[in-house]
Amino acid sequence: MKKVFKDILYELDKKKYSCIHSAIRDEKQLIDELSEFLKSKTKFIKSNNEFLANKRYIIVIDDIWDEKVWRLIKCAFPKNSLGSRIITTTRIVSVSEACCSSSDDIFRMEFLADDISRRLFYKIVFSNERGCPHELVQVSEDILKKCGGIPLAIITIASLLASNHQTKAKDQWYDLLNSIGHGLTEDHNVEEMKKILLFSYYDLPSHLKPCLLYLSIFPENFKVLRVDLIWRWIAEGFVHSEKQETSLYELGNNYFNELINRSMIQPIGIDDEERVEACRVHDMVLDLIRTLSTEENFVTILDGTMRKVSNLQSKVRRLSIQNGKMDISTTSMKQVRSLTFFTHGIIDKVQLNICSFEVLRVLDLEGCTISDPGYMKNLLHLKYLRLIHAHVNELPVEIGKLQFLQTLDLRRARGIKELPLSIVRLRHLICLYVHEDMKMPSGMGSLKSLEVLDELLVGQLSSGNFNQDTAKELGQLTKLSVLRFKWRCINDITDKTLVESLSNLH
Repeated sequence: MKKVFKDILYELDKKKYSCIHSAIRDEKQLIDELSEFLKSKTKFIKSNNEFLANKRYIIVIDDIWDEKVWRLIKCAFPKNSLGSRIITTTRIVSVSEACCSSSDDIFRMEFLADDISRRLFYKIVFSNERGCPHELVQVSEDILKKCGGIPLAIITIASLLASNHQTKAKDQWYDLLNSIGHGLTEDHNVEEMKKILLFSYYDLPSHLKPCLLYLSIFPENFKVLRVDLIWRWIAEGFVHSEKQETSLYELGNNYFNELINRSMIQPIGIDDEERVEACRVHDMVLDLIRTLSTEENFVTILDGTMRKVSNLQSKVRRLSIQNGKMDISTTSMKQVRSLTFFTHGIIDKVQLNICSFEVLRVLDLEGCTISDPGYMKNLLHLKYLRLIHAHVNELPVEIGKLQFLQTLDLRRARGIKELPLSIVRLRHLICLYVHEDMKMPSGMGSLKSLEVLDELLVGQLSSGNFNQDTAKELGQLTKLSVLRFKWRCINDITDKTLVESLSNLH
């Protein structure tokens, strides 16, 4: 890179830089002045403009973290129409856009292709590109898969395996493979990578730090849906605004996009609204946020590496259960605010005393079998309840007592055939997901805070029942921003009522 830089300097101004050594001296002078930049901004801007006024120059500014910094830096470089160029690098999309007059000037780095990743890895570990012993081929591929095409990860792991210019034994390779995604090692090279990731984390605004740490709840390589994540953040209190008219969901969506722009999470897919559908956390970043979450007592993960919770019971704040074979039968943790199951097990009062979680705000029982949902009536602080694919026959009538409930997700919970009448008392309910065979109670128009109503069926259900009042009451839900519904076997009167209701929604 240094040679390329010197060659470019020479070609840009052959008269001035006919001798490479003079180019080096002027380059050093520029760097020395840059180091004084923060000490005397005005002096540097003036002197540098004079120095470059009639010169054709190329400047490379690496790793800009803030748009304000760029606006200040660019003042030091004159626009002289001599074909000069300024190249900047950043991990933040908004900064790259601020640095360019056109989006066409932005080059977005792709992850390394598998063959290039392999060549880079082999070159560092074996000092050549094709020298991998047969017995290490499979473990090499597994390690490269964990690195995800990120040069920093590949170089760091490869350097670790090639330390002291000796290739480590096969069992050490597997030890390293198993450590990726399950806690950073104490090796110096890995620590260097951790420092870089830590710098990215500590550079986050204060409101984004808990949002990122919250992602440590999810298992490795888990596809986290954007919409679900935002509603979770809102329930946890991470998204808040002093302006009452501000939509918390849109604010949370801005948080999500900012984490993508800062390369802290990886976007997955585009939905019907042309927004990012989901995200995934790279293994190395997940390592970091799990470590930080443990240190700050932010999240507790039960994933098989820890058989039971005993003396930590009173300290647990957010609990993520990722292995159904653990002994949690006596667990009673009154301070738990969030409980998420990633194992499709049987949940009842005997196995896990959820009713004792007096300050629980988030409860996610996706795919679980719930033998007795009656305990939900005691979760008075609950704001988020997710029962997707859950095997449960009904919601308790007492669910109407959950006056703080904001999100109720019942998609594909086919055992629930109808919502209890008490549901209409949930005046803070913002988001309601149902399924198309679910009978809605009369009085749904009372849910004045509702912004999302999804998978609703207007008309005749497969059971033969009718959602008779739904068509009329939709018009009373004036805050709705997302409405997805189907209709079946509706008559002319219902059809006319439905059209009138929809015309009231903006």
